[in-house]
Amino acid sequence: MEKSFNRYKWISLLSFAFMYNFVYTSRFSVNNMMENFARDISITEAQQEMISASVFVFYALGSFVNGYLADRYGGKKLVVTGGVMSACLNIGVTLQTSWIPVLVIWSMNGYFQSMIWLGGISIFANWWKEGERGKGIGTANFFSGMSHVTAYVLPLMILSMAPGAGWKNNIIIPALILLGFVMIFSILGVEKPEDRGLKPYEAVSERHRKRERILKKMAAEGKKPWKFFALQKNFWWWCAIAMLSSLCRYGLLYWIPLYYDERQGAPLLSESFSNLILPIGMAFGTLIITWVAGTKTFNNKGIIVIAMAAICGTLVVMFPMIDNTQSVLVGIFLTGFVLYGINGILWVHAIDQGCRVFAGTAAGIFNGFAYIGTFAQEFIFDAVTNLFGTNLSVFVLMEIFCIMMVVCGMAVSKKNTVVAPEVKE
Repeated sequence: MEKSFNRYKWISLLSFAFMYNFVYTSRFSVNNMMENFARDISITEAQQEMISASVFVFYALGSFVNGYLADRYGGKKLVVTGGVMSACLNIGVTLQTSWIPVLVIWSMNGYFQSMIWLGGISIFANWWKEGERGKGIGTANFFSGMSHVTAYVLPLMILSMAPGAGWKNNIIIPALILLGFVMIFSILGVEKPEDRGLKPYEAVSERHRKRERILKKMAAEGKKPWKFFALQKNFWWWCAIAMLSSLCRYGLLYWIPLYYDERQGAPLLSESFSNLILPIGMAFGTLIITWVAGTKTFNNKGIIVIAMAAICGTLVVMFPMIDNTQSVLVGIFLTGFVLYGINGILWVHAIDQGCRVFAGTAAGIFNGFAYIGTFAQEFIFDAVTNLFGTNLSVFVLMEIFCIMMVVCGMAVSKKNTVVAPEVKE
């Protein structure tokens, strides 16, 4: 029985993770191809910005709703629905000849894309108990980080193999690949142990058992969980952590290369390295930090947030002192490593908060705030650089965000904590 449980647990996780490795190809496709896209349908720069931002805005808005839908109707249904619709919308956007239909389709893509990760979290909650969640979430989030790499490398591979294929095929082919992996997940993924005649796991700690009983009673009475979470101790601090980590991550990805271009008068970082090093650091950071934090070392996730934010802040201070490519790339890798480690902790905490009843809802709230940060970062950093007239101000602002994350980590950190496995909470 235990062997069957573990087999289905890992099959469900890995089939989702490999599928998610191609999700970002259909989230960033239009944004990545915007130059060619804009030329073909003659859209203005302002219209381009609206299209690029729409996917993040509706991803954030969709997260607040779709997490609950995953808990209510089943995570697997949302994963498959989101994946199929995103692939179809990507194909549909290549058929448009004016910008308003593109804006509508790309907004819808953001909404359906938000279903996929939250549906996965809802499924993971059914299989991964306390003390093991860091392993499962860390593995899934590793593929989320690598999805950034796939979204950059796959279009280049398509162009190299078929130089005359055109930008439309760089959207259609990845969408078809995503669709194929969604179909594989729909066959292999299992919503919960009971679907295979297996017993659900027993919650380890009394604290989790008590919380789950409360949430099950709420679900049985038809009560919505948002008010329950909003009133939980430290919940809004975790929302702030989600938003700040995204602000810093995307600030690092886009604005630091611009700073070095301005400082050197010529590009210090090649586009390939700057687009690959950060997500690779993110992937390994979340794998290692989330696995260790949720499985082996600390039962206090606030300590992990404090440590990772402090390391990130230290690295941010050092960037303006660095003037060679190798050192900058190492700094970018390490910053991505610690920032996405914080991201992985969020999903472990979401399952701890929502248990097997409303894990998707809790994750949806965190994800919504994270993508509010993603949407806001471009306007915030752009306003600051315009105000002060230099990209150096980006580092100052990122340092402030890191300090704010440290404060948030202190707020959620347990007092008088000890180093111990999570299951001993």
